[in-house]
Amino acid sequence: MRHDQQTDLFRDDPARKAKEWRDAAETSLKQFPEDQRRYDYYASNAERWEALTR
Repeated sequence: MRHDQQTDLFRDDPARKAKEWRDAAETSLKQFPEDQRRYDYYASNAERWEALTR
């Protein structure tokens, strides 16, 4: 595997990534309240990372 594709246990922690995506989803909802597609995009990525923590 190439180094730039390799995951890092600390940088790519699923719980941390899930929180970052969840925060981005909430921020996008505040900044763009009419843009549901943008929120859905961030929320779906948060859910994907959250599923990895289970």
